[in-house]
Amino acid sequence: MLFSRIIYSAILIGIVTGVVLSCLQVINLNPVIFAAEAFETDAVVASSAAGDHSGHSHERAHDADAWAPADGLERTAYTFLANVLASTGFAAILLALMAQFWLARERNISWSQGLLWGLAGYLAVFVAPAIGLPPEIPGAVAAPVEHRQLWWTLTAASVAIGLGLFAFAPAKLKMLGLLLLALPYVVGAPSGEGPMFQHPDPAALAALADLHQQFVVISGVTNLVFWLLLGIGCRLAFNRWFRRVPVSDDYAHA
Repeated sequence: MLFSRIIYSAILIGIVTGVVLSCLQVINLNPVIFAAEAFETDAVVASSAAGDHSGHSHERAHDADAWAPADGLERTAYTFLANVLASTGFAAILLALMAQFWLARERNISWSQGLLWGLAGYLAVFVAPAIGLPPEIPGAVAAPVEHRQLWWTLTAASVAIGLGLFAFAPAKLKMLGLLLLALPYVVGAPSGEGPMFQHPDPAALAALADLHQQFVVISGVTNLVFWLLLGIGCRLAFNRWFRRVPVSDDYAHA
């Protein structure tokens, strides 16, 4: 019963928060992305015309030939779908953690505590990885994607567990939480070779740097709104549907 409530609640929360996140992205982030893509296209054309044999133009052309959803409705639809699926997964994780650490208690989760749950997710999933791998706009030179994915996974998991130890573990284990918070930065984030942007026009480089700053700030604010909304949504679902689930002996002795 508890598992089914987590799944059904996560789907409902994921749909709502995923749609909100998608709308925020369409309104605030898409203009920055489209502007950066225009510079990326110009760079490919200019490099090809100049006979660039460095390999970068070939890589960009190869990326352009890879499948991607068509601009417009199809691209927007895939964005909405991806955000809803990701939001559902994050909601399921939050609800499972709430059930593990809170269900045996004799009180509901308050509004402030719901916001703190969302803030913890924001710190683990966005802020901590962004310190080493800031959000990137199209055209930015970056490390291989598999290296970035591995470091992102290490960072999100380490920070999430570290925050959990700080919040719920005995005092003797809190030092371990501090070590986990530092672990990803001791390992070090992967980085691309050379400057972040490679464009033959200095004015375009300045514009791309400005777009990148805008993208980082807007992404941070957008994700903060998303995670706070996710925390509140999980709080409402937990108090409404989970408190009615009988507390098992396992939870009672947790």
